[in-house]
Amino acid sequence: MMLNGFDSDTFDSQIVFRQVLSAMASPGTILNIGIDLVAPETLHPAAGAILLALLDFETPLWSDLENASPPIQWLRFHTGAPTTFLKQNASFALVTDYDNLEDPVLFNPGTIESPDISTTMIVQTRGLDNTGRIKLTGPGIKNQTFLRINGIRENFWNNRSELFDAYPLGVDMIFVCDTTLVAIPRTTKVEVL
Repeated sequence: MMLNGFDSDTFDSQIVFRQVLSAMASPGTILNIGIDLVAPETLHPAAGAILLALLDFETPLWSDLENASPPIQWLRFHTGAPTTFLKQNASFALVTDYDNLEDPVLFNPGTIESPDISTTMIVQTRGLDNTGRIKLTGPGIKNQTFLRINGIRENFWNNRSELFDAYPLGVDMIFVCDTTLVAIPRTTKVEVL
């Protein structure tokens, strides 16, 4: 039996969309997704809510989950989004296995003419808090902020710095744990201290 999506497609998607916009405008700020959602097993409620709000039939999804897995079937049922096996073709990427987190350089960074066609990564983690060694600076951050994103290895951030240097090309990232999210858009500089 297929789990329900949003209680109210319009109301809930607007709440989630506003939270995502707030997170992107204030990188490093940890927010709650703002709604109650029961997602299929292995899919964090925040990841499910973000994808329900942002996916549609024109936004290909890449994931490390099997195409026939309950989360992917659930997302396809509720959004109509096609799946792609090619990272470069993905509008959104759902990463559930942080131990094998893909190099962000492998995803679509957009083009100079259309940087908006890049991939947005949604990455599930073991935990998020503001006490870590990941230093964020850039637009939307007053001076600097710090994060701990449990499960993400340091080499991922080193690879991500290659994309930062290619601005306006890049990959926007949203990290989630349970019902919380934090955004690191392409304009944010990341240093591991």
